[in-house]
Parts: sequence; structure tokens; C-alpha cells
Amino acid sequence: MRAHQLGAQLSADMQAWTHHYPLGAKGNIAEDRLSWELRLEVSQPPPLAEWGFRFGEAVHHLRAALDNLVVAIARQSGVADEKHLNALAFPICGTRKEWKKRSKAMMHLPEWCRDTLEQLQPFQRPEHGGTLDEDLLLVLRQLDNSAKHHLQVKPDLASHSIRHEPTIEFETEAGAAASQPPNVELMMAPFEDGAILLRHRTSGRIKSVRGRCNIKAQVQVVLPDSRTSGVTEILAALCEYTRIVMDHAIDAAEQSCRNPES
Repeated sequence: MRAHQLGAQLSADMQAWTHHYPLGAKGNIAEDRLSWELRLEVSQPPPLAEWGFRFGEAVHHLRAALDNLVVAIARQSGVADEKHLNALAFPICGTRKEWKKRSKAMMHLPEWCRDTLEQLQPFQRPEHGGTLDEDLLLVLRQLDNSAKHHLQVKPDLASHSIRHEPTIEFETEAGAAASQPPNVELMMAPFEDGAILLRHRTSGRIKSVRGRCNIKAQVQVVLPDSRTSGVTEILAALCEYTRIVMDHAIDAAEQSCRNPES
């Protein structure tokens, strides 16, 4: 599947970017030496516009694969009128009302095909309620529509992705004792050079700070309902679910060929 190849290449390019432009962090002690901050270092901003375009291209290939499957079934069933073929698309309906509106465009498909497509619809899964946050077909439809206009991807630095093991030396032992327990504030930092990742306030004056830091960033796509999801994770899930849907439709087509009167 072309979308799978695009997703694999996109993932590889993201990893290559992080290899060539690794994230860093630098600690800065305040002038009064009663606090210190850890700030993000980004040497080169990631090519988010390019990544977003390529993600949208992969999504479009998935949507097109479903549409092409329906057209192929129609041709195999004897539909030759280009006007009818051009009107065909794989329906993705969150409600039965929406399905009924789409039924006219599918009237030239064989009955077994219409039944199969109906079985695959999001509204058939009441445990999900046809909601965007649960059904991947609806996610695919909405992302494909968004990709035609603007599909946003962005890096995310969640607080749990930042691990820092500092060693703080205070000017006096009394200052060290007075600074327990640590007063550390983690920030939801934007992905930009100089962004504050954490701030550590103390009651004693700081002499020096040293330590190691490990930072992990995830490139996320902004879904149509404003939630975010990892680009590679959501694309892998969409590829797998699209494959399952297509396999189900192909199995139904093969069954129809074996039993043409059923």
C-alpha cells in the first residue's frame, strides 16, 4: 500500500532529522542564585510544513484506495457509464441518516456490495457511537478533508518526556537543608530555542548546577476535533484499519463470485 510506504519514509526522515539536529538543554542560574532554569536548545527548526504535506498525501492515498476499490467492484459488476462511475466513492457515514443520503449514488452497485459497505459503516458500531475519537474511518474522512485545506503538525514536548538528573551544589550546608524538599516546576514548553523546560526554586543560594538531561519530542498531527495524536502512530493505525476494511470488502466480492445467486 502506497500510504504505508509514505508513512515509513516519513518516519525515517523524522528520525534522520533528530539525528542531524539533536535537541539539547542548558541550565541557567538566576542572578540572585535562588533558582535555576533548564532551557531547550533547538539548533534547526524541523520542516513541519513538509512533514504535514507528506502526512496529508499518505492520508489521501488511503482514502483513494477505498474509493478505487468501490469503482473496481462496480466495473467488475458491469457498470460502464462513466457518469455513474465518477459519482462513486467509498461511503463513510457516522449516522444512518447520512447513509440514506448516500444510497442514491450507490444504486448501480450490486446488492451484496451495498450490504457489505453498510456493514462497514461507523454508525454500525454503537459502542463507539460513530464518534471521531473512536472510529478510524471517521478520522480518515476528516483528515482527508482537512488535508485539502490545511493539516497542522507540530512537535510536542510533554513533561513526562523530559528527564533530568541534576546535581546542585549550594553555597552553604544550611542553604542546602533549607531547600528540601525540592521546589521544581515543569513547563509545557513550546518547541522553540530557549523555551523553559523546568524551573527549580531554592531557599539557599546555588553555587553550581550540573547533570544529564534526556529530552524526547513527538511530532503530532492536530485532529479535526482539536485533539493531537502522534503522526506515525495515527498513520500506522489508519493503514492497518484501511487494510482490514478492504480485505473484508474483497472477501465479500470473492464470496459473491463463488455464489452469484446468493
